[in-house]
Amino acid sequence: MYKKRLLYLIITCTIIRIIIANCIEFGNDEVYYYTYALHLQQNYFDHPPGVAILIKLFTCNLFFQQQVFIRLGAIVSAAIATWLTYKIGTLVRNQRTGWFAAILYNTSIYTSIIAGTFILPDSPQVVFWLASIWAMLKIVIAFRENGKPAYAQWVTAGVLIGLCIMCKVHGAFLWIGFGLYSLLYQRKIFLQPGFYIAIIITAIIISPIFFWNLQNNFITWRYHSERVEVHRLILNGGGFLQALIGQVFYNNPLNVFILTASLLYLRKHKILSDDVTRLLVLCGLPLILFVTGVSLFRDVLPHWSGPGFLALSFIAAAFLEEKIETRTKSFFRAMLKSSIIFIAVLAVGGMLLIDFYPGTMGNTTTTKYGDGDFTLDMYGWRQFGEQFNAWRQKAETGKEIAPGLPVVCYEWFPAAHIDYYIARPGGYHVIGVGKIDDLHHYAWLNYYRGALNVGDDALCIIPSNYYHDVSAVYGPYFQSVTPLHTFAGTRGGKTTRYFNIFLLKGYKGNDELRGYKVM
Repeated sequence: MYKKRLLYLIITCTIIRIIIANCIEFGNDEVYYYTYALHLQQNYFDHPPGVAILIKLFTCNLFFQQQVFIRLGAIVSAAIATWLTYKIGTLVRNQRTGWFAAILYNTSIYTSIIAGTFILPDSPQVVFWLASIWAMLKIVIAFRENGKPAYAQWVTAGVLIGLCIMCKVHGAFLWIGFGLYSLLYQRKIFLQPGFYIAIIITAIIISPIFFWNLQNNFITWRYHSERVEVHRLILNGGGFLQALIGQVFYNNPLNVFILTASLLYLRKHKILSDDVTRLLVLCGLPLILFVTGVSLFRDVLPHWSGPGFLALSFIAAAFLEEKIETRTKSFFRAMLKSSIIFIAVLAVGGMLLIDFYPGTMGNTTTTKYGDGDFTLDMYGWRQFGEQFNAWRQKAETGKEIAPGLPVVCYEWFPAAHIDYYIARPGGYHVIGVGKIDDLHHYAWLNYYRGALNVGDDALCIIPSNYYHDVSAVYGPYFQSVTPLHTFAGTRGGKTTRYFNIFLLKGYKGNDELRGYKVM
C-alpha cells in the first residue's frame, strides 16, 4: 500500500517541480552554477564539482540548455531522495514511518524546492547524504546484530560519504557524526579495519578538491573559512535572529514543530532503537549547532544546516507513526496535513508573486529602482535580453557602437544572469573585470574564453536593483565611461527596474583578475 502511495507522491511532486522549473527564471546561485558546467574542473572557487557534473549529465553535455533541463538534475535528485527517505524510514521502524519521512521531505522548503527544484550543490548532495545515512545505519545495525559489519558495507559508506563531500563539503559532518557516535557509544568500531578502509576511500574520492586547491593557493579554503571564521567576539544579534528564523522557515515551521516535539518525546519514550536514534542525532545536530553558533558572530545562509534537519526528520517520522498509528483524529495528523497545505500554498503563491506581481516590491527611487525586491532575481532577465540584443544589433548597424564589443561585469552576480539570458542568446560571452573575491569562477572563465587586451573597449550593464556608481567601479580599469542607453523592465504593465548600458573605452589591464594565474 505505501509503495503505491510513494509512487504517486514522487510522480505528483515531480510534475509540480517541472512546472515551477519551467515557469520561473534562474536565481543568482543557479545561473552561476550553470557556468560551472561550461568547463568541468576538479573543483571550483566556491564548491566541489558535483553540481557541474549533474548539469552536464541532464543537459546531455549542454546540448539542451533550456531552464527545465538545467534544473532537471535537481528534480530527479528529489525523486531519488524521496525514495531513499522511504527506505531509511522503513529500515529504522516500518513502512508507515518511511511514508511519513517521504511526506516530511516533500513538505520541507529546503529539500523540496531549494534543493529539489532549483539547481544547487545541495541537489546532488542531499541524495548522497541520505544514501550515506542509510549505509551508516546498516553498519550500526549489523554491529548490533553480529558485531562485525561486512567489508562491503564499510566500502559503500566510504564511497557515498566521499561522493557527498564532492557535492558540498558539508558532507564531512557525516564522518563527524559517525565518529562521535563511535567515540561516545560504540568504541569497538575503532577496532574494525573496515572503519579505516572507509575513511581512506573517502579521502581518495575527495582528493581532487585538495590537489586543485594546492594548485590554486587553497583559494576555496580561504574563501569559506572567511565566511565562518569568527574574528571578534561581538554578538551578531540581527544575523543570529535571521539565521534562526530562516532555518525554521526553510525546513517548514510545522515540520520543525513536529521535529522539536519528537526530540522532547525522546526524553521519556523510546521510538527507535538507541543506536539508530544516537546516530541520527549526531549526524544532524552538530551541523545545525555549528551553523547557528557561527550566526552569533557572522552572517550565514540558513540553508547550510538543511541536511542536519533532514537527518533528524526520521526521528520525527517515527514519532508521527507512533502518534497517528491508531487515531483517525489527531493533533499531529492535522499538523501533517497543514504542512502539506503550507508547502502547496507557498509554491503556488511564490510562482504567482514572481511572475505576476505588478511592478516591484522594492525601492522606487530612479537610481535604485527595484532594490530589495528578491523576486527580481528570478524575473525579467529574459525580457531584457531580448530588448538588449535587438538594440545592440541596431546600434552596431547604425555605427553607434563598434561591432563585437564584449560585455564585462565586476561581480559574479549579475554576471551569470547576463551570461545566460543576454550573452548566450546573443552569441558572445561575459568577461570578468575587477577582483577575484567579487567574480569567483569568472577568473577561470576568463582563462577559457580569453580576457580583454589592453586598450580594448567594452559594454557594461548596471541593473538599478544592483546599482553601483559605474565610474567608481569601472573608472580605475578604463580610460572613460560613457552612458549609452537605459531599458525599463516591466511586470504586469508596471516598471520593475532599469537596466543602464555604458560604453567603457580603453581597458588599462590593471585589475586583479587579469593578473591572477589560474590552474
